[in-house]
Amino acid sequence: MKSEAIFPNIGKTKLPFVTPAIGLNKEQCPIVRESGYCLPQLIFGVEGEGVLETEGKIFSVHTGDIFFLPAKREHRYYGKGKWVTSWIHLAGEGMQQALESLELKDAVVVSGTDTTHCERLLRQILTELKVDRLQGMERSSIHLYELLLEFYMLQHEQPQNKGMQRLLPLLDYIDDHIAEQMTLAELAGVLGVTPQHLCRAFKEALSMRPFEYITKRRIQISKRYLADRSMKIATIGKMVGIRDVSYYCYNFKRLEGITPNEFRAQNF
Repeated sequence: MKSEAIFPNIGKTKLPFVTPAIGLNKEQCPIVRESGYCLPQLIFGVEGEGVLETEGKIFSVHTGDIFFLPAKREHRYYGKGKWVTSWIHLAGEGMQQALESLELKDAVVVSGTDTTHCERLLRQILTELKVDRLQGMERSSIHLYELLLEFYMLQHEQPQNKGMQRLLPLLDYIDDHIAEQMTLAELAGVLGVTPQHLCRAFKEALSMRPFEYITKRRIQISKRYLADRSMKIATIGKMVGIRDVSYYCYNFKRLEGITPNEFRAQNF
């Protein structure tokens, strides 16, 4: 397992995302920072097991886990025996805004999921910075943003993943019958569960009730039909199962912030 680390000179770059430090496969020594670190960082558990303590919380970090540490937050982390990590520090003109947009404000550990793509991106960043002396910073900036997005998706998908997998046949059924009127009993029957169980499963996986999802899906699908300017709004509403044109327009504006006609004018 090759170990390496580099500390690029980022100077006064105006790039939105830059990497001032990155290390791969380093044996992790105990770290104690009572005032935190000046930059946010992502740390990957490569081998062994470690512990992260921050703001009164204790996290176990296993092989394949990734944790995010915001800037200037007290923390300490250390291994239980030999602990190998990879890490990257996060900087750039747009980094703070991106972290806020991705809801990365507090320390968080992503575990129990496939972090292979994140690890690949980390290696790509280091390679770009080492090999391309002219545009390595710019190329690595692209991978760094992708890494942040991938981490965000892993963080938000992992508690819901099993529930979503269970619902996929029903979500396909809803798409196939979007123009029809569906009942809760009918939907529950697709999965062979009770209506009560179905409502609970939707709430846990999607944070909404079944018919909330169906309404959102109907509006989403209707956008495709709005591209055809020859189709009347009322006809499009019926094609997605909303027979009352006023109710269709009401829900479209409630969810999209504009009317179907305004959406059509802006996009087609």
